[in-house]
Amino acid sequence: MEERDKLSILIILFVAFLKAADCQEMQSLYVCEHNTLTISCGDDEFIKIHDALYGRKSSSICSGTNAERSSDCEAENSVQIVKNECENKTKCAIRASNEVFGDPCVGIFKYLAVTYTCEVRYTCPHDVININGIKLTFNAAKTDEEVDSVETCPMGSSYPNRPLATRLCTESWQEPMLTECYNPDTLENQLQELAEMNVTENVEEVAAMLALVSSQTDDITTDGLENLIVTLDSVVQVGSPSFEVSDSVVGSVNNIMKLDEAILAETPNVPDTLQLLEIQLFNVHKSGQNYTQVDPYLGVSALKLDDGLFEQDYTFTDHFTTGDRNGLYSEGNTTHSSITLPSSIVSETRKVYPNVSIIPVSFISYLESSLFQTNNDVIVTEKANDPGSLLKEYIDSHVIAATVELEDVVISNLPPNSSVITRFSTPILTFDLNETNTTVDFVCVFWVQPSIGSYGQWSTEGCKKVPSESEEDVICSCNHLTSFAVLVRVYDTTIDNEKFLLALDIISMIGCVISIIGLSFSVIAMLMIRAVRQKQQTHVHFNLCLALLGLYLSFLLGIDQAEHPGVCRAMTSLIYFFCLSSMAWMSVEAFYIYMLIWKYKRSSIRHLILIAIILAWGLPAVATLLVAFLDNSHDYTNDQDYCFLHPGPTLYFGFLLEIFCLFLYNLTVFVLATYRISCRKIKFANKSDKREELLTRLKSTFLFWILLGMCWIFGFLATFQSPASLAFQVLFCICLSLQGFFMFFMLFVQNPEMKKSLTGRSSQTTTSSALANGNRSTNYKKNDYLDEQSVDMQTNPVSSLSNLYEVQ
Repeated sequence: MEERDKLSILIILFVAFLKAADCQEMQSLYVCEHNTLTISCGDDEFIKIHDALYGRKSSSICSGTNAERSSDCEAENSVQIVKNECENKTKCAIRASNEVFGDPCVGIFKYLAVTYTCEVRYTCPHDVININGIKLTFNAAKTDEEVDSVETCPMGSSYPNRPLATRLCTESWQEPMLTECYNPDTLENQLQELAEMNVTENVEEVAAMLALVSSQTDDITTDGLENLIVTLDSVVQVGSPSFEVSDSVVGSVNNIMKLDEAILAETPNVPDTLQLLEIQLFNVHKSGQNYTQVDPYLGVSALKLDDGLFEQDYTFTDHFTTGDRNGLYSEGNTTHSSITLPSSIVSETRKVYPNVSIIPVSFISYLESSLFQTNNDVIVTEKANDPGSLLKEYIDSHVIAATVELEDVVISNLPPNSSVITRFSTPILTFDLNETNTTVDFVCVFWVQPSIGSYGQWSTEGCKKVPSESEEDVICSCNHLTSFAVLVRVYDTTIDNEKFLLALDIISMIGCVISIIGLSFSVIAMLMIRAVRQKQQTHVHFNLCLALLGLYLSFLLGIDQAEHPGVCRAMTSLIYFFCLSSMAWMSVEAFYIYMLIWKYKRSSIRHLILIAIILAWGLPAVATLLVAFLDNSHDYTNDQDYCFLHPGPTLYFGFLLEIFCLFLYNLTVFVLATYRISCRKIKFANKSDKREELLTRLKSTFLFWILLGMCWIFGFLATFQSPASLAFQVLFCICLSLQGFFMFFMLFVQNPEMKKSLTGRSSQTTTSSALANGNRSTNYKKNDYLDEQSVDMQTNPVSSLSNLYEVQ
């Protein structure tokens, strides 16, 4: 009896050993009833329970009272209770008692026996993956352990039996690193052999070999690529719906996309891979199952879509990240590209298949456009808006495609309200752009390839860009299904800097000379002609003309004196002074207009002209002295070829700030005066009188624009970086340099009083000079009632202002 019981224990242990998952050392422990059994493994191991017994099957173990009364006593749930307590733990303790296991045999003294192993704790589990069309198997691995793939290089390769890949286990599996099975010469020979091979029933083997060989992208030449595509064609034409073949085809195309751009450009049949991939997706639909495969450069999905899905538009999105092999496609997530199929897809399909309820659709997402090769430098068939300024055009987005995989079904000419919508995240501009000299345009395009063996072309026909709620997206609307992308066009908006500056110099010089001539004549006329000289506003005009004349002369004589520091510093002070004083006298003009508009009479301020002279000449003089003595930089040229304040606090706060404040005051008066002039109802019934009145108003507005220095608005606008900044620079130069001429033209050429005075002086003889002067004085007094009486601004402000400033 005793020997038989011992044999039973040995049999239990042997059976437990056979149940072990691997060859780890089997261990057994037991404790008698009312004692605690403790199991302990190493820190990097875990407990695996193989068998457990609570009860009594041997009289020799834990002998004692009633030990021999039964040899067939066992709790039914012994194994499960021990597993619940100890499985997958490093250490555990369990008490051998009826309270834990129940009492399988009342009154019998029992024991607990456990058989277990200490298993190595692996961080990374056993894994089978498909990468670039190559099947790889990796056994479980521990942290920081690098393991080889089970698959090895084939016989006949340069390195037979070498693992196809190695893989590192950290906290999880890292991406596998493929090894090379062929040296360059052997690789070329292998590609040649594959191209010459007859592919039939061996399609899976050939496809797998093709994916393996094409993974060595650094060693593939132009000839090798041609052979690779020939073999790919042979594999696809077999028409196999096998997922394994499809994985290899997708992997091979993915590998081709990784090749050097020069090799792709030199190989004429590269675009054929696009149609070969579409043919294989058509083949895989024959399996009747959905298929998805994602590689680093390429993701495909062949889906059977129920027509009920198209009750609303169906959106297919990608979540494409290089190296991401899982979950490439997901709806509702942030994506790089997406395509929305309209509900009209069903009706278009039923034109050919009336009873169709399941629509097979293939989706493809290309990370880049390297396979979409054209036979010339023209990317699209349609011309750019301005070909002369086109610097570069290129595809810089994912390419996303959709196809209904039914024979004779062509989705085209969809109505505008039921078009195919593609959405792309704004392309990353890989072309080095200068923001101030280039502009970028995004164009929606699709791929057109007539047939295998021919080059394709990008086209915009039937596609247009539509407004997007987000600046980060480009949305396209097309009336057909095909491959879609975003074309980036970079236009050169650069104007030759030297030529542009030279043009501005010429404009400024010519304008200044013309203004100097006009202002000189104006000053002389105001001094010589008494009828003009006696008017109060003439004193304001006279001082403004002097300030502008000084500005133009100092600019012409001093702006180019950078080679002479002393002269340059002096001329800078003069330009600074006359510029401030010019703007100050424009503000005096604004004040004078203000008095006429709101006070309805000439200024009642005593000694107005004297006060204006002190302020408009004195304050700029003080500012000039302060800048000259307090600015310690002594660097008015700032290494430039002109003489003026260098960029910095002195320029910004000592010059531009004052100019801006005076300009704001002048602008306010200009707006109010223009409103007062233009908004009053014209009372004349005669059309010619109305036209004359409108012309008078326009002349008055233009005169105020000149007198109040409104051309400075172009100067301030030119400081902002925008496409229009160059235009504002040109306008500022033209208007500022010709301001003196415009004043001469409006105040004297268009002034009937001036014409009358000049005509009278030229026609009179010396003997009648006194009488003529008396007549002119009488005429002046009749016409110049604005200086002697209240200005009737309430009844006719246009006429009053026009008379005051002599605009007819």
